[in-house]
Amino acid sequence: MKAYSISVITGGRLIGENCEVKRFVTDSRQVEEGDVFVALKGQKHDGHSFVEEAFRRGAVGVVVEREVPVKEGKFALVVEDSLKALRSIALFKRNNFKGKVVGIAGSAGKTTTKELVAHLLSAVGKVCKTPKNYNSQIGVPLSVANFPEDCDFWVIEMGASAKGDVAKLTQLVIPHVRVITSIGEEHLETFGCLDDVILGNGEILEGMREDHVAVLPSYVAHCYRVERAVLFGEGTPLSAQDLKLTVEGVRFVVKGKEIFLPVPSLALVENILCSLGVMEALGVDWTTLLDKLTTFRPVEGRFRTLSVMGATIIDDSYNANPLSVKKAIESLSLMEGHRIAVLGDMLELGEKAEELHRDVGRWCAEKRIDECIFYGYWMRYAFHEAKRLGVSTIYLEDKGEVVQHLRKKLREGTIILVKGSRGMKMEEVITQLLQEHGVVF
Repeated sequence: MKAYSISVITGGRLIGENCEVKRFVTDSRQVEEGDVFVALKGQKHDGHSFVEEAFRRGAVGVVVEREVPVKEGKFALVVEDSLKALRSIALFKRNNFKGKVVGIAGSAGKTTTKELVAHLLSAVGKVCKTPKNYNSQIGVPLSVANFPEDCDFWVIEMGASAKGDVAKLTQLVIPHVRVITSIGEEHLETFGCLDDVILGNGEILEGMREDHVAVLPSYVAHCYRVERAVLFGEGTPLSAQDLKLTVEGVRFVVKGKEIFLPVPSLALVENILCSLGVMEALGVDWTTLLDKLTTFRPVEGRFRTLSVMGATIIDDSYNANPLSVKKAIESLSLMEGHRIAVLGDMLELGEKAEELHRDVGRWCAEKRIDECIFYGYWMRYAFHEAKRLGVSTIYLEDKGEVVQHLRKKLREGTIILVKGSRGMKMEEVITQLLQEHGVVF
């Protein structure tokens, strides 16, 4: 794509050369030779302050909302709104895409399901997926704008922090297959209540065409009205039978086919069932992809197992909400050994934060977790509830104290689950323990 074409797509004013564009970036630190830097105004930083840096790093052009000096062989595209311009580029790419688009929303499991779907589809075609957790109003259009033209499938994760978020992304990417991985209490500071979470994620189902298919968990299917849907989970053909979970992994049967993955996670089972539903929605015979499925490994921070001094550490530190925490604790409860849950705060729960953290304490007691270490302001309520119900537990306000306490627990037969919201940075606990013992990760 050339600068002039971008000016036509965005309605911007081109200053400088009609250069060839390699890719778009919104972080000046990531600029490489031939890139275009899109200067966005954020709450903390204004991208226009980093235009000179972007050019120094090799940017061939910039998308800006005001004129900037342009050297020979470079260009600037002046637009009214840089983010709208980025969306326009992404929409142009979408309107010219001939393959199939899978959009993935939900309260938990979005990234893992995205990775699973992309992993399976890579056996039947070329796949482009949103990188890492680029699921925001910036991350999705940026990803789509950079997708190459020769893909067969796009797999796009779509995040929701408030009402309207998923609707905007759906209007942009227009998925053929529209997935809701799960529904639970999340982002209640902005959503308000569970009903609004249901509605917010359900925005992915708006504007479905005759050839579009929804993939939904059976327990929320009654909340949505869609013409064509593949359901997964309890009470459907896509459900897990004869499930066995150990610290080595999880084994179960779907439609007579046995599946084993060396990841001891009940949440992963649901993500797999959801992914198989996507295959069915696309008309792909997933029974021919079982060998491919067994090679899947979750990304960092999502139920990754590590061994330290004979102990097993389960790194599920990437994020947490009540639904995902309960699934993780239930998974831990099914393993044999001395089971320790290390839990950091679940953030953005609004007025229900105290109640939902107390519920975690009760869940730890119900699932007979051997020992709990609670960390963070809100987890004090989980601590009090767990202690009241007889759980061996400790509450710590300093992350260093968490590490110090865990050092004494690293022995054969101990299983340590570490989980918390992104803002709690619980991976720091794991990183320190691994570094102290020279474990490569």
